Amino acid sequence: MFSDIPGLDRAQTKNEIRDRLLVEAFWAGHPLSKSKANNLADKYKKGMYDPELQRIINYSDPVGEQAVNNVLREMVNS
Repeated sequence: MFSDIPGLDRAQTKNEIRDRLLVEAFWAGHPLSKSKANNLADKYKKGMYDPELQRIINYSDPVGEQAVNNVLREMVNS
């Protein structure tokens, strides 16, 4: 489940995980406080699931997805 967050690995330091969660949350439109991100990183590092991460993991980018589909369509049609 957590492998859905690019660049996130339990082998990273807690601070690296925290920073990645802050970035992902920002881009998902759900900014986190550093304190909350730190708590989530601690749980992630220990292998514990926290439903709060679901908001970050389920981020969708409809504009980006449409752009990729347009490029793929052009590649197929050329």
